[in-house]
Amino acid sequence: MTHLYLVDDDQAVLDSLTWMLNGLGYQPQGFLSADNFLKQVDIHNEGIAILDVQMPGMDGSALLNHLTKLQSPIAVIMLSGHGNIAMAVQAIQKGALDFLEKPVDGDKLASLLEQADLKTKLNVQRKTERDQLDCKLATLTARELEVMEKVLEGKLNKVIAAELNIAQRTLELHRQKVMQKMQVSNVAELAFLMGKNVE
Repeated sequence: MTHLYLVDDDQAVLDSLTWMLNGLGYQPQGFLSADNFLKQVDIHNEGIAILDVQMPGMDGSALLNHLTKLQSPIAVIMLSGHGNIAMAVQAIQKGALDFLEKPVDGDKLASLLEQADLKTKLNVQRKTERDQLDCKLATLTARELEVMEKVLEGKLNKVIAAELNIAQRTLELHRQKVMQKMQVSNVAELAFLMGKNVE
């Protein structure tokens, strides 16, 4: 089961949310401050965090920014006792899944947690794919990177060879190396891997 974290500076809120979540089959971990949460949780693993917007020290919005900046896969739901539309819109623009007002509606929270569970798993999958891509790219030489960029621009071998001032046979060898190292069999697969459209 995905880890669930509650961050709120009000112990009574943590207690009532924990009670509600236990009823939904979750075993949440509560934190009274963003600092405690960051000290004790590995933010590079999947998880769901319910963050109170207004807290002393680092507040929920600042914590959300911090998680986004570090590309944490944790899915975030914001919580506030004095929510307003602007605050909710801002939180969602920064990457939060949704914004709930206290007291929390149990049914709404249950459906949000299902969405958050899917989101954090997808985030982890994307992060793994990004890391694998970075590892493959790191194996390419500077020349191979140049060749790959020009291949992805849809240029013909003879054009690329002329632009790089190398023999066409040399270019073909570089191109072959790129395909091997990136573990693809054609340009379409390479473009898909790199998230590009080839003309």
